[in-house]
Amino acid sequence: MLWSCTFWIWGTSVILVEILGSSSGTPDTPLEENAWALLVAGSKGLKNYRHQADICHSYHVMIAEGIPAHRIIVMMYDDIVNHPENPTPGKLINKPNGTDVYAGVKIDYKGKDVNPKNFLNILKGNRTELKGIGSGRVIESDENTNIFVYFADHGGALTLNFPDASLYADDLQHTLDEMFYTTNRYNKVIMYIEACFSGSMFEGILEEYTRVFVMTAAARDESSYLAYCNLPQYHNICLGDAFSVSWLERMDKEGKGTFDQFFHQYQGLRIEVRESHVQIYGDFSIGPNAMTPNNKELISAPEYLTTSVSARDVDLFYRQHKVSAARDMETKLAAQKDYDNLVEGRKIADELMEVIVTTAVAGSPHLRNAVNGPILPANLSIFPCYKKLINHFQRHCFGHEHYYLLNHHHKLANICIMNIDTSSLLDAIPSLCAPYMVRVKTIVS
Repeated sequence: MLWSCTFWIWGTSVILVEILGSSSGTPDTPLEENAWALLVAGSKGLKNYRHQADICHSYHVMIAEGIPAHRIIVMMYDDIVNHPENPTPGKLINKPNGTDVYAGVKIDYKGKDVNPKNFLNILKGNRTELKGIGSGRVIESDENTNIFVYFADHGGALTLNFPDASLYADDLQHTLDEMFYTTNRYNKVIMYIEACFSGSMFEGILEEYTRVFVMTAAARDESSYLAYCNLPQYHNICLGDAFSVSWLERMDKEGKGTFDQFFHQYQGLRIEVRESHVQIYGDFSIGPNAMTPNNKELISAPEYLTTSVSARDVDLFYRQHKVSAARDMETKLAAQKDYDNLVEGRKIADELMEVIVTTAVAGSPHLRNAVNGPILPANLSIFPCYKKLINHFQRHCFGHEHYYLLNHHHKLANICIMNIDTSSLLDAIPSLCAPYMVRVKTIVS
């Protein structure tokens, strides 16, 4: 299995050569005539510093590789660079002692405008729907256009998080289908997804022969990991994500104008990103077998690998270090209370989910282990059930802002995948949740 995965990762690099190089038209077609980039940081809040740093870094990589600013669209909440507790005031960096990656970045959509609806409309080129919103810019593509999408944030089962809502896998797939079958709006699409459970967005869902290729930071049932975290000089804010830092720093080291060397850069990606399993999905036919692997050109793994943190636990990590860094007893006690409230909130969430699963399988208790287990193979048919469950749960229990619950959403997905009747569960959720929610004293993240 390992060798099979490694083979396909090598193939990935060839595909990226094709996408971001001169794959469309003749080999002499300039890059800027056929490529667009959509770069999305889907989170907000200081503890999510890394996502905006990743995206800003990627902006400069795109510029260096020949994609002009007018063909790069950035979605980013933009609430960190001037945050009073920003460890790098007025700047964002993506590694220790790094350059300011925020400088020069043109942000098209900020704050509440960073949402799934706008993201899909940008991708589809639906300018009418974005009139009066942000810059209003969209990807102006046709059948010859190559599109690169890079997304960094939290994820759950079959979802990617935006600040105040989720992007579901079926909505993304329907958009890609429309662009391929109906409006003919791309030649090839490459997506890099930095999020927990990111593989679940595509496994069994993304069509194989629609000229879309995706690389995810994690498999369908695992966390992604953070980078550059244990750094007191940066208040122990994590500066990057392991998957993102890997590909971005490789691009920096290869030098300007070297998208045609992606093949060599990505040979080592699965080795370098050790804690999660980098996955690939989609149409493997879109990259010709243009190069052969050269292991001697692998770049050594960066130092962050010894200090990486699970994205699931970043808020615990952040609050724990605030306790350690407190310089007086009053501050320390307040930080400790904040940390304890989060730990207790997570415990309450875990207990509630046990009750919800018990209620869901009341008529078939032998299904409990399957519901609690990793997300099962899914398809597009389960989304009406899944969305209804999630929306009901978020309305009456833990809302979207409590993103620790993303670690439990696979259980709700499994209920739908296993065709368990949800009518009784939907009726019971308000009364099940009420006694638990009154005990919650903080955002459970």
